[in-house]
Amino acid sequence: MTEEKKSEPEKKPDAVDEKSEPTVQEDPNVADPRAHAGAKWVQPLVRFDAWWTKWEARLTAAVLGAEIVALVAWVGLKGMSAEYQPGGAADPEAPVDVSGIIFRALIGALVLGLGAHFALRPADESKRKTDVRYQVGVSAAVVLGLVSGRFWANVGVEYFSNALNWLQGASTLTLLGGLRGLATRLTLWLALLGGSLATAQGKHINVDVVMRFLTPKMRLPVALVGWLAAALVCLSGAWGFVDHLSIAEYKLSMDASTGERVAKVEHEFGRDMFLLRQQMKLDLHSLPKVLTGAKYKDYLKAGEWNDWMSGGAWSDWFPADDVKAQMMDVTDQTQTRLPLINIPGTGENTNGLLIRDIDFVFPFGLVMIALRFLLRCLLAIGGAVRVDPDAAHGDVEVEKAAAREKVIS
Repeated sequence: MTEEKKSEPEKKPDAVDEKSEPTVQEDPNVADPRAHAGAKWVQPLVRFDAWWTKWEARLTAAVLGAEIVALVAWVGLKGMSAEYQPGGAADPEAPVDVSGIIFRALIGALVLGLGAHFALRPADESKRKTDVRYQVGVSAAVVLGLVSGRFWANVGVEYFSNALNWLQGASTLTLLGGLRGLATRLTLWLALLGGSLATAQGKHINVDVVMRFLTPKMRLPVALVGWLAAALVCLSGAWGFVDHLSIAEYKLSMDASTGERVAKVEHEFGRDMFLLRQQMKLDLHSLPKVLTGAKYKDYLKAGEWNDWMSGGAWSDWFPADDVKAQMMDVTDQTQTRLPLINIPGTGENTNGLLIRDIDFVFPFGLVMIALRFLLRCLLAIGGAVRVDPDAAHGDVEVEKAAAREKVIS
C-alpha cells in the first residue's frame, strides 16, 4: 500500500486591498491631523472653533471689500472732481492740477481698450498673438483713450464735486470722518480680524526657541502658560483702551467709579446711535437730490427741515427747549441749510462724531483674541491642537501627505 501524503493547502499570499489606506500611527513628533482628533468632551469646542473661524473669515472678506469700495470711491470722486485750469487761470502762480486729466486718461484707455478687445478678438484664442488686426486695434484704442483725457478734462467736475462734498461734509460719512476716516477704521478692524484668525490657526507671532528644547510631554504645559499670558495681556490692553476712551473721548473724570463710567458711556453711545439713525434718514432724503445734480447746500428749505425735526424723538435725548431752538424760520423762503444733523444745546461739531464709538472695535478685537487663546488652551488640553513648534509653519495637506509617505516607505 502506498501511503498517500496529505497535501497541505497552499498558502496564498495575503490579499491586498487596494482601496485601504495605510494607518498612520500616532507619533507626537509627526504632524498628522488625524492623529490628534482630540477627546470626546472637546469635540463641541472643535465644532465651535470651526464655526467661529468660518464666520470670522467671511467677515474679514466683507470688511476688505468695504475698504476697497471706500478707497476706490475716494480716488474716483477726487479724480473726477479735480478741475483743470491751464495758463490764464485766476491765479497764474498757482500750480496746475492735472490729476483730473490723468484719471480721465486712464478711464478712457480702460474703456476703449476693453471695447476694442471684445470687438476685435479672434474666435480662436491661440491666434491672438499673431493677429495683427487685433493687436494694432487694441493698442490704438488704448493710445486714443490716453490722449482723449485732455478733451474731456472738465466734464462732470461740477457734478462729482457736489457729490464728493456732500459725502464728506453733509452725510453719514461726515460722522465717521469721511471716506478716508472710514477706510482707516476698516483697516484697523481688518488687522484685528487677521490677528484673531492667526491665533485660531496657531500662526500668531511666537518665540518657540524654548519649545524646541523641551520634551513632547513638557511642551503642553509651557504652551498653556504662554497662551494664558497672551490672553491676560490682551484683556489688560482692552481694559486700558476702554478706560482711555471713557476719559479722553467721553469726558469722564479719572476719579469716576466703574459704574459711573459704564453708565455714562452707555448713555452717550445710545445718543450717538440715535443721531446716526437720524442722519441716515436725512441721507435718504438727500440722495435723490444729489444724484439728479441738485446742489446739496441749497435744496433743504426751512419747512422741510422743520418737518424732519418734528418726525424724530429728539426730546427723548435732548431738552425740549434745545430741540425747539434748532427749528428754522419758515417765513424766510430763501433760507437753506446743510442736510446735516445738529446736536441740540451742545454746540458740538458733528464731523467725526462717531469715531469715538467706532474706536471700541479695538478693545473688542483684543477681547476676541484673548478668547481665542483661551479656547486654544482647552483644545490643546483635549488633544485637538498640537503644540509641535513646527506645526505653525506647515500646511495641513502637506503634513498629511508627508505623514502618509513616511508610513508607506
